[in-house]
Amino acid sequence: AESFATKNEAKDWAAGQEYKIKTAKTVKTPQVSQITVGELMKQYELEFSRKKGGYDWEQKQITRMLKTPMADLRVGDVTKAHIREWRNKRLETVQGSTVNREWNLFSHIFTMAPDEYEHISASPFTGVRRPKDNPDRDRLISDSEIEQLRVVSGFDGVTSKLIKEKVFVAFLFAIETAMRAGEICNLTWDNVNKEDRTAFLPKTKNGKSRTVALSSRAIELLGCLSKERHDKCFGLKSSQITANFTILVNKTLIENLNFHDTRHEAITRLAKKLPVLALARNTGHTDIKKLMVYYNETGAEIAKLLD
Repeated sequence: AESFATKNEAKDWAAGQEYKIKTAKTVKTPQVSQITVGELMKQYELEFSRKKGGYDWEQKQITRMLKTPMADLRVGDVTKAHIREWRNKRLETVQGSTVNREWNLFSHIFTMAPDEYEHISASPFTGVRRPKDNPDRDRLISDSEIEQLRVVSGFDGVTSKLIKEKVFVAFLFAIETAMRAGEICNLTWDNVNKEDRTAFLPKTKNGKSRTVALSSRAIELLGCLSKERHDKCFGLKSSQITANFTILVNKTLIENLNFHDTRHEAITRLAKKLPVLALARNTGHTDIKKLMVYYNETGAEIAKLLD
C-alpha cells in the first residue's frame, strides 16, 4: 500500500494512476489457433499466392502439403519435431535444394501466421536446421544437343503450333535471353518492343521488374509464335515447359539436362558480349559477385568495376 505525507500528494498519485489506466495500450496476446495447417495453407493461397508470379509452383506445393498428415494438425499444435519430420521425409525423395525451396514457402506461411493472421505466437520453423543446398549446376549445352532437341520437337525453324514445338522455341529463347521459364511464360506481346529490341518483365523471381535486351535471334524466335490466341507470347505454363522438355530430352541421347540449364548457358554466352554491370541488369542479379565466375575474375577485380 502507498502512504503519503499530505492529502494532496495522495490525490496526485491517484490521479496519475487513473491517467495511466486510461491511456495504457492494450497488448494483444495471440491465442493458440484452432484452424488446421491445411486451412492456413488454403487461406494463404487465396489471399496472397494467387496474386504472385510463381502461383503455379506454390499451388503445386500447397496441394502436396494438403495430402500430408501435417495438414490435419491445428496450427498451434505444430512443433519443431513436426518440421524436422517433414524435412527428413522430403529428403528421402528429393534433393536439399528442392526442400529448401519448399521450406521458403512454408516457412513464410508460418511466419505470416503470427504476423499477419495472429494465429500463433511464433513459427515452428524458427531454430530448425535447413538441409544443405546442392552445388550450383554448371551444365552447358552443345550445338549437337540443341540439334537433337530440334529434331524430336519437329520445329521447322519457321512456325511453332504444337506444344512441343513452342517448348523448343522457348528453350532457344531462354538461351538467347537468360530468362527463366516462368518469366518466358508470363511475357506478353504488349511488353515486347521489337524496335528497341527489349522485353519488359513487370515482376520477376525477386519481386522486381527488369528489362531484357533481345538479340536479333531472339526477335526471330518471337516471330515464330502465333499472336492469334494468346496475349502471352508463348501461351505456355511453366508446368508445360518442364513436363514437355523432359519428354523431348528423353527422346534423345542427351543426359543430365533440364530447362533451367539454359540460364547458365545464356549467361556464359552473354558474358562474352556484355560488361558485368550490363549483364547483371539483363539477368536480374543483385549480387555482382555471383557473376564473377563467368568472367574468371576475382572478387577484388569485381569490386573495382563497381567503384
